[in-house]
Amino acid sequence: MSWFAFLFLLLGLSWTSVGIYRWYAVNKGLLDYPNARSSHIAPTPRGGGVVFFLGWVLLITVLHFCHIISVKYLWLFSPVLLVGFIGFWDDHHDISAGIRFMVQCIAAGVSLFLLGEGGYLIQPWLAIPLPLCFLAIIVAMVWMINLFNFMDGSDGIAATEGIFVFSVGGYLLFQYQAYELATLAWGLSALIAGFLTWNWPIARIFMGDSGSCFLGFMVALYALISYKLFHFPIMIWVILTAMFWFDATITLVRRILAGEEWRKPHKSHAYQRLIQGGWSHQRVLIGSIGVNSVLSGLAYLVYRDPRLTIFAFSLAVTFLFCLYLLVEIAKPMYKKWHDVAPNQVEQ
Repeated sequence: MSWFAFLFLLLGLSWTSVGIYRWYAVNKGLLDYPNARSSHIAPTPRGGGVVFFLGWVLLITVLHFCHIISVKYLWLFSPVLLVGFIGFWDDHHDISAGIRFMVQCIAAGVSLFLLGEGGYLIQPWLAIPLPLCFLAIIVAMVWMINLFNFMDGSDGIAATEGIFVFSVGGYLLFQYQAYELATLAWGLSALIAGFLTWNWPIARIFMGDSGSCFLGFMVALYALISYKLFHFPIMIWVILTAMFWFDATITLVRRILAGEEWRKPHKSHAYQRLIQGGWSHQRVLIGSIGVNSVLSGLAYLVYRDPRLTIFAFSLAVTFLFCLYLLVEIAKPMYKKWHDVAPNQVEQ
């Protein structure tokens, strides 16, 4: 079977399965109603991400039994089951943030144990004891899991992010002769693309936690596994996901500094404020595709010449900062000083 036929088959199976799941979600009343965080205006079926989560688990299993994927990858990727299933359960029943956080930390810790990573990766930069380095990596992995969850608030934006990250990442992994990882990454991209046909604005289904948390954890796992096994630059993954971590991190820091209850749902992310300012979901999505195209070019630059890593990263951050500033000018996160009442200014 050719690569094209392989990917097209996965896309078709994903598209069909999402349609079946959507029917199930509607009949079970698994609907996402508009709330303080959401940008949609009508109840929409949720949890569709379980299709590409379970589809990818089935894919890696089948490819293993076909002797295409070695058993070590089954073990290294096994913790995704914890993250995916807790997300699926959360889509069907409300789970406390504490339980989700605990399961995510366990999954991250198990992943590091299976990789034999005790914190050595970041110790040269942090110069702190190994146990603290180990905990720091767990925190970073859990943060990546929730990044996708935080940023999954506009039609198609998380799905297209996943497609960019794993299709471009897969291509660069192929150049590193990491053929098994590349095959799995491209397979995941095809599965997400099948879901995106239903999630494209106006979305007929949302991916939910089972999809967004799974994708975030997969990015973290891919970064660690590809580095440990092939010395694949982690900075490539950092640049590919920069649109998400930059917006989410800056927004979180600003909310904390403003004294907000940062754990509560909100609509303060840059892409959400664009929608509040009059942009359609489709326009925001097309804009995100343009941003990811630029970031993909910078990631490719790191692959071509690792000496340009700092330059490419700095350019990515500067580019995103300029875009964030433009959003701030068009739709400020907080009131402008001249919108505040005179008596409030005096106080």
